[in-house]
Amino acid sequence: MIKEKIISLIDGFTIELNPKVRHKINTIPLEKKNNVYITYLPDASENDILETIEFVSKNNLTPITHLPARTMKNLDHVRQFLSQVRERTDSKKILVIGGGGNQLGQITSSLEILNSGLLEENNFNEIGIAGHPEGSPDISQETIDNFLNDKFELTKTKGLNLELVTQFFFNAAPFINWCEELTKKKITIPVRVGFPGPASFKTLLNFGLMSGVGNSINFLKKNSSKVSDLLTKTSNDEMLISLAEFANKNSPLKSFHCFPFGGFEKTCLWLNELQKGEFTIENQQLKLHKKIF
Repeated sequence: MIKEKIISLIDGFTIELNPKVRHKINTIPLEKKNNVYITYLPDASENDILETIEFVSKNNLTPITHLPARTMKNLDHVRQFLSQVRERTDSKKILVIGGGGNQLGQITSSLEILNSGLLEENNFNEIGIAGHPEGSPDISQETIDNFLNDKFELTKTKGLNLELVTQFFFNAAPFINWCEELTKKKITIPVRVGFPGPASFKTLLNFGLMSGVGNSINFLKKNSSKVSDLLTKTSNDEMLISLAEFANKNSPLKSFHCFPFGGFEKTCLWLNELQKGEFTIENQQLKLHKKIF
């Protein structure tokens, strides 16, 4: 039954927290099994990120820090940052990504950090890497494919425990095709799908344009006529149902990550209701038992 499949996919979800948002909240309404990714954008204050790690830890939750390779000055900077993270949390989880298109330091890719041994040195042994189901505006598809192959080799040569955490999108079809390609290539890294949380159509479109998520933008634009109010918060229930139907023991899709474009606290509450099964499904739409948005 599709409801059980949705609950299974959502269970143990993760969510993203921007350090700028941390200043606006006092608590995090999540269960302990739900981890919190902490963004590290190119213009971010590192001290702000470290304080956010501490904030998440004090809420008895596990922080998963973004480590953007091209933002770091060099490997010494990486070593220092990881040491400071370790002072604030015993989390063994981290997300190592390339970061923004502009290189600020000497490190050119996340692969350099994965090869450096610094993650193991600081006891990070559950490592997320970026998945790009629709490509990237900053990197060629050939480069993305080569890097993914090289990272998969590290699971065999260095025994790295990797998980692919994807960019968000608005149409399930390209993501499912991408997962099927992983299976064909025998790349057995589990996938945590990046999902856009409930938000207004206008907000979703703006975030999509900023992130350059490819074909999903065209899909969103083509379906804009179905949206009666561009400012009303809505969730992509049809896509969630498609993903839940695709997720099974033979699929690379194993876990769920949410981008809280409609607000961090309310998105947490929305996810909690789905995780608990407090909803019904009518005409491909999820109806929560309580109103969140």
